[in-house]
Amino acid sequence: MDHDQPRTGPLHFDPISKNDPASVATSLGRNGWMRDDEILVGVESAGEGNMNCTLRTTLRDQAGRERTLILKQSRPWVEKYPSIAAPVERAWSEARFYECVSSVASVAAQTPTLVGKDTANYTLCLTDLPGSVDMTDAYGEASLPLDAAARWLGPLHSIDLQPEQCAAFQNLELRKLNHQHLFVIPLQSQLPIDLELITTGLETTRQQVIADDNLLAIAKQMGELYVDADSWNDPHARLLHGDYYPCSFLRCPSTDSADAPSLFVIDPEFCFVGPPEFDLGVLLAHALFCGIDCEGAKQQILTAYCGGAVIRHDLWTRFAGFEILRRLLGVAQLPLTATLETKCQWIDVARAWIR
Repeated sequence: MDHDQPRTGPLHFDPISKNDPASVATSLGRNGWMRDDEILVGVESAGEGNMNCTLRTTLRDQAGRERTLILKQSRPWVEKYPSIAAPVERAWSEARFYECVSSVASVAAQTPTLVGKDTANYTLCLTDLPGSVDMTDAYGEASLPLDAAARWLGPLHSIDLQPEQCAAFQNLELRKLNHQHLFVIPLQSQLPIDLELITTGLETTRQQVIADDNLLAIAKQMGELYVDADSWNDPHARLLHGDYYPCSFLRCPSTDSADAPSLFVIDPEFCFVGPPEFDLGVLLAHALFCGIDCEGAKQQILTAYCGGAVIRHDLWTRFAGFEILRRLLGVAQLPLTATLETKCQWIDVARAWIR
Protein backbone atom coordinates (compact mmCIF):
# COMPACT_ATOMS: atom_id res chain seq x y z
CA MET A 1 0.00 0.00 0.00
CA ASP A 2 1.38 3.43 -0.94
CA HIS A 3 0.37 6.81 0.42
CA ASP A 4 -0.03 8.74 -2.82
CA GLN A 5 0.40 12.34 -1.73
CA PRO A 6 3.11 13.94 0.42
CA ARG A 7 2.07 15.99 3.37
CA THR A 8 1.88 19.73 2.87
CA GLY A 9 2.84 22.45 5.31
CA PRO A 10 5.56 22.00 7.97
CA LEU A 11 7.69 18.90 7.51
CA HIS A 12 6.64 16.10 9.85
CA PHE A 13 7.44 12.42 9.49
CA ASP A 14 7.95 9.34 11.62
CA PRO A 15 11.69 8.59 11.65
CA ILE A 16 12.99 5.03 11.45
CA SER A 17 16.16 3.93 13.23
CA LYS A 18 18.17 0.75 13.72
CA ASN A 19 18.20 1.67 17.41
CA ASP A 20 14.40 1.73 17.48
CA PRO A 21 13.14 -1.57 15.99
CA ALA A 22 9.57 -0.64 16.92
CA SER A 23 9.71 2.31 14.49
CA VAL A 24 10.87 -0.05 11.75
CA ALA A 25 8.18 -2.64 12.52
CA THR A 26 5.55 0.11 12.46
CA SER A 27 6.73 1.29 9.04
CA LEU A 28 6.74 -2.24 7.62
CA GLY A 29 3.32 -3.08 9.03
CA ARG A 30 1.63 0.21 8.23
CA ASN A 31 2.54 -0.09 4.56
CA GLY A 32 1.79 -3.78 4.15
CA TRP A 33 5.45 -4.66 3.53
CA MET A 34 5.43 -7.16 6.39
CA ARG A 35 2.87 -9.97 6.15
CA ASP A 36 0.53 -10.81 9.01
CA ASP A 37 2.35 -14.08 9.68
CA GLU A 38 5.77 -12.37 9.92
CA ILE A 39 7.68 -10.67 12.70
CA LEU A 40 10.69 -8.39 12.58
CA VAL A 41 13.75 -10.21 13.93
CA GLY A 42 16.62 -7.97 12.85
CA VAL A 43 17.53 -4.42 11.85
CA GLU A 44 20.96 -3.25 10.75
CA SER A 45 22.52 -0.54 8.65
CA ALA A 46 22.67 -1.46 4.97
CA GLY A 47 26.15 -0.26 4.04
CA GLU A 48 27.85 3.08 4.64
CA GLY A 49 25.14 5.32 3.21
CA ASN A 50 25.97 9.03 2.90
CA MET A 51 22.64 10.61 2.01
CA ASN A 52 19.91 8.54 3.71
CA CYS A 53 19.01 6.30 6.60
CA THR A 54 19.21 2.89 4.90
CA LEU A 55 18.32 -0.22 6.89
CA ARG A 56 18.31 -3.94 6.17
CA THR A 57 15.34 -5.59 7.90
CA THR A 58 15.01 -9.32 8.51
CA LEU A 59 11.50 -10.81 8.67
CA ARG A 60 10.63 -14.33 9.86
CA ASP A 61 7.33 -16.15 9.28
CA GLN A 62 5.68 -18.76 11.49
CA ALA A 63 7.43 -21.59 9.63
CA GLY A 64 10.83 -20.06 10.41
CA ARG A 65 11.50 -18.83 6.87
CA GLU A 66 13.37 -15.53 6.69
CA ARG A 67 13.59 -12.80 4.08
CA THR A 68 15.14 -9.33 4.02
CA LEU A 69 13.94 -5.97 2.76
CA ILE A 70 15.68 -2.60 2.52
CA LEU A 71 14.03 0.50 4.01
CA LYS A 72 15.42 3.82 2.86
CA GLN A 73 14.28 7.09 4.42
CA SER A 74 15.36 10.53 3.19
CA ARG A 75 15.54 13.37 5.71
CA PRO A 76 15.94 17.14 5.23
CA TRP A 77 19.69 16.68 5.77
CA VAL A 78 22.56 14.49 4.58
CA GLU A 79 22.64 11.47 6.89
CA LYS A 80 26.44 11.36 7.14
CA TYR A 81 26.73 15.15 7.55
CA PRO A 82 23.59 16.37 9.38
CA SER A 83 24.73 20.00 9.14
CA ILE A 84 24.31 19.85 5.33
CA ALA A 85 20.71 20.41 4.22
CA ALA A 86 19.29 18.23 1.44
CA PRO A 87 15.91 18.06 -0.33
CA VAL A 88 13.78 15.49 1.43
CA GLU A 89 11.89 14.70 -1.79
CA ARG A 90 14.97 12.96 -3.22
CA ALA A 91 13.34 9.64 -2.34
CA TRP A 92 10.78 10.21 -5.09
CA SER A 93 13.50 10.74 -7.69
CA GLU A 94 14.90 7.34 -6.80
CA ALA A 95 11.44 5.76 -6.89
CA ARG A 96 10.74 7.25 -10.33
CA PHE A 97 14.06 5.88 -11.57
CA TYR A 98 13.20 2.31 -10.51
CA GLU A 99 9.72 2.62 -11.98
CA CYS A 100 11.15 3.90 -15.27
CA VAL A 101 13.82 1.22 -15.73
CA SER A 102 11.58 -1.67 -14.63
CA SER A 103 10.55 -2.27 -18.25
CA VAL A 104 14.15 -2.44 -19.52
CA ALA A 105 15.24 -5.96 -18.64
CA SER A 106 18.99 -5.48 -18.97
CA VAL A 107 18.91 -2.45 -16.66
CA ALA A 108 16.32 -3.68 -14.15
CA ALA A 109 18.07 -7.04 -13.72
CA GLN A 110 20.92 -5.22 -11.98
CA THR A 111 18.96 -2.83 -9.77
CA PRO A 112 16.73 -3.32 -6.73
CA THR A 113 12.99 -3.58 -7.28
CA LEU A 114 10.76 -0.94 -5.71
CA VAL A 115 8.38 -2.76 -3.37
CA GLY A 116 6.52 0.39 -2.36
CA LYS A 117 6.79 3.91 -0.99
CA ASP A 118 5.40 5.62 2.09
CA THR A 119 5.04 9.16 0.77
CA ALA A 120 3.99 10.65 4.10
CA ASN A 121 7.25 9.50 5.68
CA TYR A 122 9.67 9.78 2.73
CA THR A 123 10.45 6.07 2.90
CA LEU A 124 11.09 3.52 0.15
CA CYS A 125 10.95 -0.25 0.48
CA LEU A 126 13.30 -2.12 -1.86
CA THR A 127 14.25 -5.71 -2.52
CA ASP A 128 17.53 -6.79 -0.99
CA LEU A 129 20.48 -8.73 -2.38
CA PRO A 130 21.63 -10.72 0.67
CA GLY A 131 25.37 -11.11 0.98
CA SER A 132 26.24 -8.29 -1.41
CA VAL A 133 28.73 -5.57 -0.44
CA ASP A 134 29.51 -2.20 -2.00
CA MET A 135 32.68 -1.82 -4.03
CA THR A 136 34.51 0.67 -1.84
CA ASP A 137 37.29 -1.91 -1.71
CA ALA A 138 37.96 -1.25 -5.42
CA TYR A 139 39.98 1.76 -4.24
CA GLY A 140 42.30 -0.72 -2.56
CA GLU A 141 43.16 -4.29 -3.45
CA ALA A 142 39.91 -5.38 -5.14
CA SER A 143 39.36 -4.84 -8.84
CA LEU A 144 36.68 -2.64 -10.37
CA PRO A 145 34.53 -4.45 -12.98
CA LEU A 146 34.79 -1.50 -15.34
CA ASP A 147 33.47 -3.38 -18.37
CA ALA A 148 30.31 -4.38 -16.51
CA ALA A 149 29.79 -0.86 -15.13
CA ALA A 150 30.10 0.74 -18.58
CA ARG A 151 27.96 -1.96 -20.19
CA TRP A 152 25.06 -1.25 -17.80
CA LEU A 153 25.08 2.43 -18.78
CA GLY A 154 24.55 1.67 -22.49
CA PRO A 155 20.91 0.51 -22.29
CA LEU A 156 20.15 3.03 -19.53
CA HIS A 157 21.25 5.89 -21.78
CA SER A 158 19.29 4.37 -24.66
CA ILE A 159 15.90 4.63 -22.92
CA ASP A 160 13.54 6.73 -25.00
CA LEU A 161 11.63 9.04 -22.66
CA GLN A 162 8.57 11.09 -23.47
CA PRO A 163 8.75 14.86 -22.82
CA GLU A 164 6.52 14.61 -19.74
CA GLN A 165 8.81 11.91 -18.32
CA CYS A 166 11.87 14.06 -18.95
CA ALA A 167 10.34 16.99 -17.10
CA ALA A 168 9.61 14.72 -14.12
CA PHE A 169 13.30 13.86 -13.85
CA GLN A 170 14.65 17.40 -13.35
CA ASN A 171 15.71 16.70 -9.72
CA LEU A 172 16.96 20.28 -9.67
CA GLU A 173 17.33 20.76 -5.91
CA LEU A 174 19.62 17.76 -5.55
CA ARG A 175 21.58 18.87 -8.60
CA LYS A 176 22.09 22.28 -6.99
CA LEU A 177 23.51 20.56 -3.91
CA ASN A 178 25.84 18.41 -6.01
CA HIS A 179 26.80 21.42 -8.15
CA GLN A 180 28.29 23.10 -5.11
CA HIS A 181 30.45 20.10 -4.27
CA LEU A 182 31.54 19.51 -7.87
CA PHE A 183 32.18 22.96 -9.28
CA VAL A 184 32.28 25.46 -6.41
CA ILE A 185 33.54 24.24 -3.02
CA PRO A 186 36.80 22.56 -4.17
CA LEU A 187 37.76 25.74 -6.06
CA GLN A 188 36.83 28.39 -3.49
CA SER A 189 39.43 30.37 -1.53
CA GLN A 190 38.90 28.46 1.72
CA LEU A 191 37.64 24.95 2.37
CA PRO A 192 35.44 23.83 5.28
CA ILE A 193 37.96 21.00 5.85
CA ASP A 194 41.75 20.96 6.30
CA LEU A 195 43.30 19.01 3.42
CA GLU A 196 46.65 19.00 5.23
CA LEU A 197 45.16 16.63 7.79
CA ILE A 198 44.33 14.24 4.92
CA THR A 199 47.57 14.51 2.89
CA THR A 200 50.40 16.88 3.76
CA GLY A 201 50.98 19.29 0.89
CA LEU A 202 47.55 18.84 -0.70
CA GLU A 203 46.28 22.31 0.24
CA THR A 204 49.34 23.85 -1.41
CA THR A 205 48.49 21.91 -4.57
CA ARG A 206 44.87 23.09 -4.36
CA GLN A 207 45.99 26.70 -4.18
CA GLN A 208 47.93 26.18 -7.41
CA VAL A 209 44.81 24.76 -9.05
CA ILE A 210 42.52 27.61 -8.02
CA ALA A 211 45.05 30.14 -9.35
CA ASP A 212 44.24 28.87 -12.86
CA ASP A 213 41.71 31.43 -14.14
CA ASN A 214 41.05 29.40 -17.27
CA LEU A 215 40.10 26.35 -15.20
CA LEU A 216 37.81 28.47 -13.02
CA ALA A 217 36.07 29.82 -16.13
CA ILE A 218 35.51 26.30 -17.45
CA ALA A 219 34.21 25.23 -14.03
CA LYS A 220 31.58 27.96 -14.23
CA GLN A 221 30.62 26.89 -17.74
CA MET A 222 30.42 23.17 -16.91
CA GLY A 223 28.58 23.88 -13.67
CA GLU A 224 25.92 25.83 -15.53
CA LEU A 225 25.57 22.97 -18.00
CA TYR A 226 25.18 20.45 -15.18
CA VAL A 227 22.56 22.41 -13.26
CA ASP A 228 20.63 23.73 -16.29
CA ALA A 229 16.91 23.33 -15.57
CA ASP A 230 16.31 22.85 -19.31
CA SER A 231 18.95 20.13 -19.75
CA TRP A 232 16.24 17.63 -20.62
CA ASN A 233 15.43 19.66 -23.77
CA ASP A 234 18.86 18.97 -25.26
CA PRO A 235 18.57 16.35 -28.04
CA HIS A 236 21.60 14.57 -26.53
CA ALA A 237 19.97 14.33 -23.07
CA ARG A 238 19.44 10.90 -21.54
CA LEU A 239 18.24 9.45 -18.25
CA LEU A 240 21.29 9.39 -15.95
CA HIS A 241 22.06 7.54 -12.75
CA GLY A 242 23.68 10.73 -11.49
CA ASP A 243 26.12 9.30 -8.91
CA TYR A 244 27.81 6.49 -10.82
CA TYR A 245 30.84 5.42 -8.79
CA PRO A 246 31.93 2.34 -6.77
CA CYS A 247 29.89 3.17 -3.67
CA SER A 248 26.80 2.87 -5.90
CA PHE A 249 27.90 -0.60 -7.05
CA LEU A 250 27.29 -3.85 -5.21
CA ARG A 251 29.49 -6.91 -5.60
CA CYS A 252 27.17 -9.90 -5.76
CA PRO A 253 27.63 -13.15 -3.83
CA SER A 254 29.37 -15.99 -5.64
CA THR A 255 27.08 -18.00 -7.88
CA ASP A 256 27.42 -20.97 -10.20
CA SER A 257 25.36 -19.28 -12.92
CA ALA A 258 27.41 -17.94 -15.82
CA ASP A 259 24.61 -15.47 -16.55
CA ALA A 260 24.64 -13.91 -13.08
CA PRO A 261 25.57 -10.19 -13.15
CA SER A 262 28.93 -9.20 -11.68
CA LEU A 263 27.55 -6.02 -10.15
CA PHE A 264 24.29 -4.44 -9.03
CA VAL A 265 23.63 -0.70 -9.18
CA ILE A 266 21.97 1.18 -6.31
CA ASP A 267 21.31 4.72 -5.05
CA PRO A 268 20.05 6.55 -8.18
CA GLU A 269 18.62 9.42 -6.11
CA PHE A 270 20.77 11.95 -8.02
CA CYS A 271 19.22 10.81 -11.31
CA PHE A 272 18.19 13.40 -13.89
CA VAL A 273 17.80 13.78 -17.64
CA GLY A 274 20.92 15.45 -18.95
CA PRO A 275 24.25 14.91 -20.71
CA PRO A 276 25.23 11.20 -20.78
CA GLU A 277 28.86 12.29 -20.55
CA PHE A 278 28.25 13.08 -16.88
CA ASP A 279 27.73 9.44 -15.85
CA LEU A 280 30.60 8.38 -18.10
CA GLY A 281 32.88 11.09 -16.72
CA VAL A 282 32.27 10.12 -13.11
CA LEU A 283 32.94 6.47 -13.99
CA LEU A 284 36.17 7.39 -15.79
CA ALA A 285 37.42 9.45 -12.85
CA HIS A 286 36.90 6.62 -10.41
CA ALA A 287 38.52 4.11 -12.75
CA LEU A 288 41.71 6.15 -12.29
CA PHE A 289 41.30 6.09 -8.51
CA CYS A 290 40.96 2.31 -8.76
CA GLY A 291 44.33 2.00 -10.48
CA ILE A 292 43.32 1.76 -14.16
CA ASP A 293 45.48 3.91 -16.44
CA CYS A 294 43.89 6.81 -18.33
CA GLU A 295 43.92 5.51 -21.88
CA GLY A 296 43.13 1.94 -20.82
CA ALA A 297 40.11 3.13 -18.84
CA LYS A 298 38.84 5.23 -21.75
CA GLN A 299 39.11 2.33 -24.18
CA GLN A 300 37.43 -0.14 -21.82
CA ILE A 301 34.50 2.22 -21.29
CA LEU A 302 34.10 2.99 -24.98
CA THR A 303 34.13 -0.70 -25.92
CA ALA A 304 31.69 -1.83 -23.24
CA TYR A 305 29.36 1.17 -23.63
CA CYS A 306 28.82 0.37 -27.32
CA GLY A 307 25.20 1.02 -28.25
CA GLY A 308 24.63 3.82 -25.75
CA ALA A 309 24.39 7.53 -26.52
CA VAL A 310 26.81 9.41 -28.77
CA ILE A 311 29.75 10.56 -26.61
CA ARG A 312 31.00 14.13 -26.88
CA HIS A 313 34.58 13.58 -25.76
CA ASP A 314 35.25 17.13 -24.61
CA LEU A 315 32.32 16.97 -22.17
CA TRP A 316 33.25 13.45 -21.09
CA THR A 317 36.80 14.29 -20.05
CA ARG A 318 35.85 17.64 -18.52
CA PHE A 319 33.23 16.03 -16.28
CA ALA A 320 35.82 13.39 -15.36
CA GLY A 321 38.35 16.10 -14.55
CA PHE A 322 36.03 17.96 -12.19
CA GLU A 323 35.04 14.70 -10.48
CA ILE A 324 38.74 14.04 -9.84
CA LEU A 325 39.22 17.51 -8.35
CA ARG A 326 36.06 17.19 -6.28
CA ARG A 327 37.18 13.92 -4.71
CA LEU A 328 40.74 15.04 -4.03
CA LEU A 329 40.31 18.73 -3.20
CA GLY A 330 36.76 18.92 -1.84
CA VAL A 331 34.64 17.72 1.07
CA ALA A 332 33.50 14.41 -0.46
CA GLN A 333 36.72 12.49 0.21
CA LEU A 334 37.24 8.84 -0.71
CA PRO A 335 39.00 6.07 1.26
CA LEU A 336 42.20 6.50 -0.76
CA THR A 337 45.64 5.54 0.50
CA ALA A 338 47.45 7.35 -2.33
CA THR A 339 50.53 9.47 -1.67
CA LEU A 340 50.74 13.18 -2.41
CA GLU A 341 52.76 12.35 -5.52
CA THR A 342 50.00 10.08 -6.87
CA LYS A 343 47.29 12.59 -6.04
CA CYS A 344 49.22 15.31 -7.84
CA GLN A 345 49.51 13.05 -10.88
CA TRP A 346 45.74 12.56 -10.86
CA ILE A 347 45.24 16.31 -10.50
CA ASP A 348 47.53 16.90 -13.49
CA VAL A 349 45.40 14.47 -15.53
CA ALA A 350 42.25 16.27 -14.42
CA ARG A 351 43.62 19.69 -15.40
CA ALA A 352 44.71 18.39 -18.80
CA TRP A 353 41.28 16.86 -19.42
CA ILE A 354 39.52 20.06 -18.34
CA ARG A 355 41.62 22.20 -20.67
